[in-house]
Amino acid sequence: MEVGGILSPAVINRLGLNQLRVGERLLVEVVQKTGDGEGTIRVKGQDVFAILETSTKLGERFWVKVGDTKEGSLLLIREPLLDKQGDIQGVPQQFQQLTERGLPINQDIITFLKTFAANTESLDTLLQNIQGTMTDEFLVNLRKTIPAWDELSEGNGAEKLVECLKKLGLNYEQRLQQMLKLESPAKEVEKDSLRETFKFKLLEGIQKQEKQDLYDPEGPLAQMLERITGQQLWFKTGALANAFMLLHLPLLNQGQLVPVKIAIESARKGAKMDEQHCRVAIQIETQELGDIGIDAYFNQDSLMFRVLTHNLPFLPQLLESVMPETKVEFSKLGFNLEKVETGDLDQNLEFQNFLRGNRRSGVDVQR
Repeated sequence: MEVGGILSPAVINRLGLNQLRVGERLLVEVVQKTGDGEGTIRVKGQDVFAILETSTKLGERFWVKVGDTKEGSLLLIREPLLDKQGDIQGVPQQFQQLTERGLPINQDIITFLKTFAANTESLDTLLQNIQGTMTDEFLVNLRKTIPAWDELSEGNGAEKLVECLKKLGLNYEQRLQQMLKLESPAKEVEKDSLRETFKFKLLEGIQKQEKQDLYDPEGPLAQMLERITGQQLWFKTGALANAFMLLHLPLLNQGQLVPVKIAIESARKGAKMDEQHCRVAIQIETQELGDIGIDAYFNQDSLMFRVLTHNLPFLPQLLESVMPETKVEFSKLGFNLEKVETGDLDQNLEFQNFLRGNRRSGVDVQR
């Protein structure tokens, strides 16, 4: 559907529409319509003349994509995925921007990447901030989705993590694209599944706020959506010679949310990461020992890692007591634990930078 607005250059400049990029998305409202297919739409708080399709109804609000801005006119193309209230919604960014980090590159992606990597606000705080804008039932269900720390040692621990990430909506756009290729009833089944993701609920909540003119682009829903979008970009392995990804994972420990940061770098093994030659950095906040960092290097079937803390003098003794059991558990996974060292978390700046996405070129697996 096209909503072709014929605007004078003065109007375009007044609205700031001369700065719009092709592919950018806007929310518009039909405020007036005449019988000959013409009318008025509201864009960014301003009313402008537009040529409308006959199916467009007075009072409708919907997302449109900028198709062209040449020669004083503005072509807006209606987004079919945002057509119906409660239908599956697309985030207002091009799908291609989320298929691979850095391709294509633009300032928005750079901002998402930098903001996410440097963000220190806890998920618990973000959830508290969105109380009142999302239903209590949804917040309760979300907490049930987050894996418990003591469950991850079970045989299905990896499955629980994957299911959590899926319900958060980290592969939302990918599933959305795949859904469009499906036939009914498989398409309806996938739609219902997408509606249960946290990302869909956020988009739905934002859409409702926009229709009521209550949406705040700096508000908690927008911040949470940006957080998820940043995680989606970092969850991809990028386009550089070495594959690299960041993951901020929420876990529950005795009912409390525990933030976990994970960074992984490896050589590429086809389209996948090389799990036999990689570096894995983990930082977790514990109740008894404070922040703990694990800097691990995998080389074939060998493993060595360094445990980093805030200068705990009893750490070597603690590690020695658990080392026999730890070696047995890693051997079950096919890895021979060769060496374990300790270090000061505050002084290991390279480790901290690695968890922010700043890493050395190459993968050091020989240390």
